Order: sequence, then C-alpha cells, then structure tokens
Amino acid sequence: MFKNRKDAGEKLARALERYRVENPLILAIPRGGVEVGLQVAKKMNADFSLIIARKLPFPDNPEAGFGAIAENGSTFVFENAHYWLAGETIEQIKQQQIAEIDRRVKALRGGNPCLRLQIGP
Repeated sequence: MFKNRKDAGEKLARALERYRVENPLILAIPRGGVEVGLQVAKKMNADFSLIIARKLPFPDNPEAGFGAIAENGSTFVFENAHYWLAGETIEQIKQQQIAEIDRRVKALRGGNPCLRLQIGP
C-alpha cells in the first residue's frame, strides 16, 4: 500500500489537497506519525506541530496499556484497571509518563507549547 511513511504522507497530502485553502494545522503523534504528518505539512504548506501523548503501560507487559495520558494532563484509564493494578501503581505509572511527556516536549518541541487550535471560522 505504501513504500514507507514518507510515501504515506505524500499520498495523504494529495487526498487532503482540497483543505489547503483552509490553512490547516497538521498535528502528528510521535513516533510513527511524525514523518507522515511532516510530509502532509510540506505538501500543503501548512503549520506543523507534535502532540505528545503516552500509553499507560502495564508493568509486566509494556506493549499493552490500561490507558493513556496527554501532555495537557487529559487521562483515560480503562474502567477495569483497578482490578488489574493497585491505585498507587496506577498513579506511579501516570507520574512516570508525565515525566516522559515533559522530556519529549523539551526534546521534540524545544519546550514550546503545542500550537493552539482554533475550531471554526
């Protein structure tokens, strides 16, 4: 379907071409979405930024998660997470991921805040 993420971004940009006149803001989620979003932004001559979010991983299986947290603190935790993990473990994992989000914001955006979204005219 796609040769690589660059190819995917170029094809996505072509599909989104009609939105160019609306001065879109292209947002990408590291890691995999960055190259795709960057190609879309380049092709559409659009503003580009990163949204930093993290999975809340299970301690014994970090590939699986019981929720997620965004850089603004918005958090989603599966309703049944308390059956799998103690409340203090959930909070500890959240704090670890908040620290990692802060680190990534500094490393990937130079500490700059995410661009503000304007919805509607």
